[in-house]
Amino acid sequence: MTWLKRFAILLTWAIVLVGGSFALISSQSLRESRPIIGYEVYIQHPENQHFLIEEDLASILSEAGAPWDSVERTEMNIPLLEENLLKHPLILGAEVFSTWEGVVLVKIVQKEAKARMTKGLEMMYVDENGGTFPLSAHATSRLPLLTGLLDSAQRVKALDLLAQSDVHPAFPGGWSALDRDHQGRFTAYPDWHGHAILWGHAQHFEEKAHKAHALYAQLLQANSLDSLAWMDVRFAGQVVYEFID
Repeated sequence: MTWLKRFAILLTWAIVLVGGSFALISSQSLRESRPIIGYEVYIQHPENQHFLIEEDLASILSEAGAPWDSVERTEMNIPLLEENLLKHPLILGAEVFSTWEGVVLVKIVQKEAKARMTKGLEMMYVDENGGTFPLSAHATSRLPLLTGLLDSAQRVKALDLLAQSDVHPAFPGGWSALDRDHQGRFTAYPDWHGHAILWGHAQHFEEKAHKAHALYAQLLQANSLDSLAWMDVRFAGQVVYEFID
């Protein structure tokens, strides 16, 4: 291939790249200057947790200028709107952008509750990181109740215990409540029966669950499980329990 052909090929590619870049910049500029014709809100909810509805966002969107009728895209402060949406206590993620046609899309990811928690007289939800957020005015979700948990690290440890109980055959339906005392010892309340389990510290889940499972089998065989008031699985090699008077 002669140098002239190589030069021609390089020149052709350069023209294509420059033309493409110019077209992209022109297209972006045209999109930015187009008037907004409306907006749509999409909320991604965790299963059975429709805590957030579009009306909850009305004041934030209105403050940002919604419905932006005939406003140019360049006049919108999208980063500020996303920042304000993320301040909402029920929102985990927020993304705002406009389509070529001029429709503003507001995409929201709602926080997911893993448990409920009481703090004094206040009830709230707990997320997977141990953070808390308020109850919804529109919906509720049946979740395990946590008490006695002061910080996120303690709540994460409690959530781990709840997750393990959910999949262990000793506890059909998992635990309905979990309490922690000031010494870090847990008391669990199985969902399927009204007794308490003095669990102690969070360690050795499988060993403690196995002891509980064995006791359930023994009491079922003796037809006395309905009378069980509490059991204590903290001691090595044994289970202490008591019946309802």
